Amino acid sequence: MKIQIALILSVLLSVSASAHQWFAAPADAKEYKPGDTVQVIVYSTHHFMIPEGVQDASRNAFFVLQNNKLLDTQVTVARNETQKALTASFALPNGAPAMILVNSVGRYSNATPLGAKTATKATVKALGVSVAKTTFSEGWCKIYINPASQDKTFAQPLGLPLEIVPVTNPADITAGKPAVFKVLLRGQPLRNADIYATYKSYNSKDEEAWAVKDSKTDASGQVTVNIPSAAKDIWVVKAAYTADVSGNAYFDAESYTSWAVFAVRK
Repeated sequence: MKIQIALILSVLLSVSASAHQWFAAPADAKEYKPGDTVQVIVYSTHHFMIPEGVQDASRNAFFVLQNNKLLDTQVTVARNETQKALTASFALPNGAPAMILVNSVGRYSNATPLGAKTATKATVKALGVSVAKTTFSEGWCKIYINPASQDKTFAQPLGLPLEIVPVTNPADITAGKPAVFKVLLRGQPLRNADIYATYKSYNSKDEEAWAVKDSKTDASGQVTVNIPSAAKDIWVVKAAYTADVSGNAYFDAESYTSWAVFAVRK
């Protein structure tokens, strides 16, 4: 399945940028079976902590995939006012392993003399405000719900602007052993990308506490993440990319984050 940038641009929202740590992850590291209800929590501030505010559901889009094809599975999105969190839930379908893809919907941020303004460049200029720079930001989170050792679709890219593709099957990632991932920028290996990773029980009180950091992809876009022996848990692996662009009428810089999320149970 190819999810094209043009499709996402057509549904842009002019809302404030989410906190710098956005991702989604299952509520539990359990082994899911067909028919089970899977609950996914969208985090917006700290690693595996309840967000400071209730996320606006319209800032996120949810896709359930099987064999890398979009299903018509109903995803129910709700705000938990007690926990101040956004949750999404769906019934795990029968058949091949499923993935839920969560998109932090693309948005613009404009640097102006009046501070940052979140709207299209044309909208801000129409209000008589000069724009020094417009940045387009977007995030994608791939969650492998029930990977299987015999499945091969985990290694197939989806065609996202920035994407983490596991080289090691998430079903076979084992505590105490290394796992390999590849980072793609518009389908091409991204060299020297900064890679961070952590797991749920590592340190939930410090948003900058990463179990794995200061890692970079090699010339082929690959990176090895060492999984500690005591880290049977939900894991998140993050890559980010920011660069200026030229010749684009809508924005002057682009900023993408990509996440691969999976449970280590072995």
